[in-house]
Amino acid sequence: MITVGRVKVDRIPDYFMVRYDDEIAAWAANFAKIGPVKSIVLREGHLSEVSPNEEQGAELLQVKLFAKMSRRGVEIAPLTERDERLIANHCAKMQRLRIDALMVLKEPERPWLPFMPRIGKANGG
Repeated sequence: MITVGRVKVDRIPDYFMVRYDDEIAAWAANFAKIGPVKSIVLREGHLSEVSPNEEQGAELLQVKLFAKMSRRGVEIAPLTERDERLIANHCAKMQRLRIDALMVLKEPERPWLPFMPRIGKANGG
């Protein structure tokens, strides 16, 4: 278990915490809205496995983390054993391939994902 201030991280490798720090920080900042379960899509870029249906493009894996509040702080852990296994396999794969935790990989095309318009100043929002 890793302890950072009042946050304890259980069964999650350091590599994962560094790679997904931005999402975990956003979760913490919006905890009241998001709640105790956070879904994170693993960012493997071109290293993603091919989907079982090849027409679907690259596989898109999601893991869930669970945060539990206590008087001693916050404990973050994988929600299920499957999530823990996916996280461990993802970290081992990325480290074996020498992908730095801070490296941004271009995600492959996933033709089955619906079109999502950009929201923000570019669209007058």
